[in-house]
Amino acid sequence: MAFKIGEVYKISNRYLEVIHNKDIFSKPVSSVKGLHIVGMLNSYVSIPLFNSQNAIGIIFEQLEPAKERDILFDPKTESIISKIRLIGTFNLINQKFKRGLDFFPVLDSDVFTIEEKELEAIYKSSIKPDLPTLELGCDIFFEQIKINADPNVLFGKHCAVFGNTGSGKSCTVTSILQGIYHNKNRLHNAKNKNLKTIIIDSNDEYSEIFNENEVKPDWVILKDYTELELSHKDLSFYELTQLLQEDSPNVIPYLKEAVMTLKNTTNVDDKIYYEFSQLQIKIEEAVPLDKNGKKDNFTIGFLKHIINRIKHFSSDERFNSVFNKQGNSIEDFLNSKTEQVLILSLRVPNDTLALFVYMISKSIFHYKYNTANKQKDNILLVLEEAHRYIATTSTDQLNNYYIDKLAREGRKFGVNLMISTQRPSEVSNTVISQCNSLIVHKITNSKDLDFIKNTIEYDDKSQIDLLSGLKQQQALVLGEAFAFSSLIKIADANPLPHSETPKIFTND
Repeated sequence: MAFKIGEVYKISNRYLEVIHNKDIFSKPVSSVKGLHIVGMLNSYVSIPLFNSQNAIGIIFEQLEPAKERDILFDPKTESIISKIRLIGTFNLINQKFKRGLDFFPVLDSDVFTIEEKELEAIYKSSIKPDLPTLELGCDIFFEQIKINADPNVLFGKHCAVFGNTGSGKSCTVTSILQGIYHNKNRLHNAKNKNLKTIIIDSNDEYSEIFNENEVKPDWVILKDYTELELSHKDLSFYELTQLLQEDSPNVIPYLKEAVMTLKNTTNVDDKIYYEFSQLQIKIEEAVPLDKNGKKDNFTIGFLKHIINRIKHFSSDERFNSVFNKQGNSIEDFLNSKTEQVLILSLRVPNDTLALFVYMISKSIFHYKYNTANKQKDNILLVLEEAHRYIATTSTDQLNNYYIDKLAREGRKFGVNLMISTQRPSEVSNTVISQCNSLIVHKITNSKDLDFIKNTIEYDDKSQIDLLSGLKQQQALVLGEAFAFSSLIKIADANPLPHSETPKIFTND
């Protein structure tokens, strides 16, 4: 049942203040989950308006009256104040919840707790009949109340998962993907899944998350960096100069002539495969002879930088996927009629990873930008540990280009991003600002908390203060995909990703 917990004492555009007797807050009430305290922090309240409309709010702060305000209270009565953030209106007749308010409560309005069945109706009212919904978890106080998201908005308008290491971030990504691709009764009203998923797995955590009885399904493809094919033939000449960090007008003609010779074409941007290591030889062959019939040392001097860069990429086995392969693993996957998930296990240093991600994102962009492919399956690109390769401070001109384009334009032609990171302040601002929905686990770093406060649109900045105290698997969800911003417990993942903290001491 609902309890009256106080009366409205102050109204502002940002929140209400409620005054009530302190004894109310010591009354335990039984729920399905067990006992909880009436009117506790982060709980929901209901305030009657008119015409069967109730304003719905969340208690985000509680305090005792300051000394200078004691004259407002009976000195013989212990009182307490709660600050309430209003989130919307609930219609008791049609059991529908609507974000925002057309009318505010008035002073002295009664404030009530919300019954579990009413709270459940509020959550369910955001679910449109017969339209797809994805169950993400449950309310942290009432486990029987399920929290759903609109998957077409969650993925279609990009989403991000933030959280400290060990907060449950990887498990949340896994839980969401399993909810989509496995029969876990969490994806509703979705008879068809026009979705292919590519996971950039930089820590080798996700290789077994779709396994059934320890067997990988046929529709899941797993590749490590040695099996990946992202040929340098797909790089434009400009991209090649950026990769080789060369813009000297004295050097570029040598490079251009060498590329056209190896491609046997007059168009330097033609997508024709050539032996990358031969670039060095062709450049050196073009060096003029001095009067003694030897290679001109001066010319060799200003060509030394680009020759060393070519040697670096040609001799480093980590780059074989780009400079010694002719195919394109991304296009092969996207053209497959049976493969649904591609997991790329890329445990390589950041410089190598950044190049891989650039080539992958470029392949996705050009594939879906092609008019012939626009109507094919949507693509979900999961960027795990995104701060490693799409950093906001990167000086690599190739690094973020196509990821930024996918963030800004991908929605138009069916490319969606899921960004996962423990350091949101270090990820490209362009990418983060395009994420319309957030799932935020525990974050304690002040720089990251400030970044979220200053970058992301949300109902009230006081919510961000909750993040440092969240338990593992708990998260604050906010954004367009959800009924309203709320604290939830994420649904269990099974199998789990390989993200557990290793044991240092055991009693074996």
